[in-house]
Amino acid sequence: MKFFDDIIVQDNKKGYSVCGDFCVRERTAAGTVFVLCDGIGSGIYANIAAISTANRMIGLIRGGVSVRAAAETIVASMHRARTENIPFAAFSAVYILPDGKFTAYIYEAPNPVLIKNNTAISLMPRFYTTGFEAIGEVMGTLQLDDSLLLFSDGVSQAGLAQGSSFGIGSKGVASFINKNYKSEDQAEELPERLLEMCKSVSGGTLGDDTTIALLHCREAEELTLLTGPPSRSAMDSKYAHDFIKSPGLKIVCGSTTTDIIARELKREVVMLSPGNAFGQPPEYWIEGIDLVTEGAITLGQVYNILDEPKERLTGSSTAERLCLMLNEADMIHLMIGNAANTAHDELLFKQVGVQVRKATVKRIAEKLKEMGKLVIERYY
Repeated sequence: MKFFDDIIVQDNKKGYSVCGDFCVRERTAAGTVFVLCDGIGSGIYANIAAISTANRMIGLIRGGVSVRAAAETIVASMHRARTENIPFAAFSAVYILPDGKFTAYIYEAPNPVLIKNNTAISLMPRFYTTGFEAIGEVMGTLQLDDSLLLFSDGVSQAGLAQGSSFGIGSKGVASFINKNYKSEDQAEELPERLLEMCKSVSGGTLGDDTTIALLHCREAEELTLLTGPPSRSAMDSKYAHDFIKSPGLKIVCGSTTTDIIARELKREVVMLSPGNAFGQPPEYWIEGIDLVTEGAITLGQVYNILDEPKERLTGSSTAERLCLMLNEADMIHLMIGNAANTAHDELLFKQVGVQVRKATVKRIAEKLKEMGKLVIERYY
């Protein structure tokens, strides 16, 4: 399955401590939205304008508004900002479907650059009017190893008054890539190289806030985590077979859940480690499954350390190994059984802070989304 990385580099205009550009990304099963906003001016005022515009657009999209309608709503506000004392920001907003088809909306921002088969081309939007403003729309498809490059006008205007009357423009960016980017080069290196080029053609310093965002299409690293028995025992077979057919690494969290999976798949359960009370949960082995462990306690430990730096995770416990696996995955499928576990109401569990499994999984899912993962939840 396709996954769309966002590799971002930024630098501030010379003499300013904050950047007037701001990026925000939202991943759901329906698609990926990426917004780059460039606040007018420089410094704190531009930073506030960019952040408020980007967050407002994402808020509209989360509320069910289409990306096109959200862009048009923001553009209407920007028209008011031309005559009223309210923040103004240019923007590029892209919506990418899971199959790679994308639509980008461009307002007072440079044309995006598409990199396909190691060749870059500046895309020319179709402009249409909305209210009293014009907005550009451009469509395309990202296949594996293709990239879409968005940037603020700190890039397109690089070189202004340094031998280039209007700056290098989007075509200049595409030309630089075609001359300097080779098939063996890593995609994540390109934004940094472009930033250095912008500094070079601008006499060694940046004349404006500069942001470069590369949206790169690659094969997703997937993981499926199953936890908790389903709400009805009649669903056990479907639950187990849906899990074993799921993509990527496979993890089971829960002793009862482990018994269900072993029984329905007719596979042996082997105890690898009995654990030691609440410090180290037990670990099991089932053929074809990458990690099998206890449920509520392990998940609670995972939530507590999931956002720790990866170098601190030694893999010495099941919780640490699970965190390492989650860190490496791009797309995480959570299969969650809806059956209630009355054991979690015991006073001993409450004394050591063990939360109800479903609540912990929800909190883990939110952390994973904040880390940029695509999280898909299914309940049984």
